[in-house]
Amino acid sequence: MTKTTILHLSDLHRDSGSRIKTQPLLSSLYRDRKRYTENEGIPKPDIAVISGDIVYGVRGDDPDGDRNLELQYEEAYETLAGLAERFFDGDRERIVVAPGNHDISMPHVLRAMKRLDTPPDDDKRRMLIQKVWEDDSRYRLNIPEMSVYEIINQTVYHQRLEPYAKFYDRFYEGKRKFSLNPKEQYSIHEYPELDLCVVAFSSCLENDLFNRTGAISAEAINNAMDEVAPKVERGALAISVWHHSIQGGPKENDYIDSDFLRLLMDSDCSIGMHGHQHRSGLLENRFSPDVQRHISVISAGTLCGGPRSLPTGRMRGYNVVVLDREAGYGTVHVRAMTNNDFSAPIWERGYVSEFSGSSIQFALAKKRVQSISPFELAAKADELLRNGQAIEAYELIRNHTQNQWVRAIAVKALINLEEWGEIVDLLTPPASDTDFLILSEAYENLLDWPSLRTLISSIDSEIPSGSAAVRMRIQQCQILLRGK
Repeated sequence: MTKTTILHLSDLHRDSGSRIKTQPLLSSLYRDRKRYTENEGIPKPDIAVISGDIVYGVRGDDPDGDRNLELQYEEAYETLAGLAERFFDGDRERIVVAPGNHDISMPHVLRAMKRLDTPPDDDKRRMLIQKVWEDDSRYRLNIPEMSVYEIINQTVYHQRLEPYAKFYDRFYEGKRKFSLNPKEQYSIHEYPELDLCVVAFSSCLENDLFNRTGAISAEAINNAMDEVAPKVERGALAISVWHHSIQGGPKENDYIDSDFLRLLMDSDCSIGMHGHQHRSGLLENRFSPDVQRHISVISAGTLCGGPRSLPTGRMRGYNVVVLDREAGYGTVHVRAMTNNDFSAPIWERGYVSEFSGSSIQFALAKKRVQSISPFELAAKADELLRNGQAIEAYELIRNHTQNQWVRAIAVKALINLEEWGEIVDLLTPPASDTDFLILSEAYENLLDWPSLRTLISSIDSEIPSGSAAVRMRIQQCQILLRGK
């Protein structure tokens, strides 16, 4: 497969009271897919990336906050489950999800904190404020109140992402779990048939009601990249996903320090995807003169944000990212809402002034050429096959069937898929008794009687040894061919 297409959605802000309901939203995206595939030559998405702010969120002092947040996550579940059905035949593994700041339960944040009395002494006040700015501080500054809060229950504080974790576990039907331990807040999504590996991170480390800054646990990054490294060595393209922007204005603090990108680059991750800023963008980041070491960071607009949440001059939007590894470049295609009815969006090409159009290209990292042994390849394909992923198994090995181990797994996958024509191409001429038996079955399923007759008549010259199973199969075929 030479091209891979990623549907990049962000800032869904799902809310049971939202002006845009789930079915109209999904229908609008489905219609737009038809539009850009048929009229603009953009391939259908292979996977989707959701870079945070799945729900709108609730205020910390909302007396019904827990229940309201639960209803929002119910709406989010219906949205992503419907997206999987409409775009990926129900395969939820084709959707990668990362949390955003709106996904945090602010009622949990307040329950984990207490407001401190303001010290009357100036020096003690200064010392208290200094503690707010320390690394890993348990103190928070509430600017509107000009007061300081202290996190007094770390367990409850970590549970501020528990509603998201429940949604996450439910969406992936228990096959994936979201940990409340920041060091474990990453997930790896491998697509061997696409030569792609996507890592989703939580950029909500220490993010809460009073600390808007984004951050990712360094341990999470290192642990994830250690797992991804062997996949990159085998030729996979690594993509990282998080929520927060990597830059902001002089009076803003709700973004993430871009220095973490160096950790990703050091592990040969060359593409990043995020949301939060509610506008599409592309930033090329290099931290050394080495032009081969860079990371392209792609941001998406808000899919469901209301008028007050949109940047000046921008509408709702999302991205379709096409990766062409053979050509060595990727393309970000921006889709934007072009009508004024926020309850029934119509999507078309979106003009981005920084792109001078609706799309922009960027260079892809060169594919690793390190070889992988046929035995390792066969083992990986066999694992996919045992997990019910016959298509993925065959795509992984279809160009390596000259090896007998790989060839055997390829045949298993094709039988599972009932791709009899492909089996004929692969096993002609037969090189063993097993090949003959499978090939005869393929001809029978294809109702290709002339080829079946030719096969059984050439048995002596093509097959080294005629086993009892082969002789019995020949007799069955002779009976089957009578009158045909």
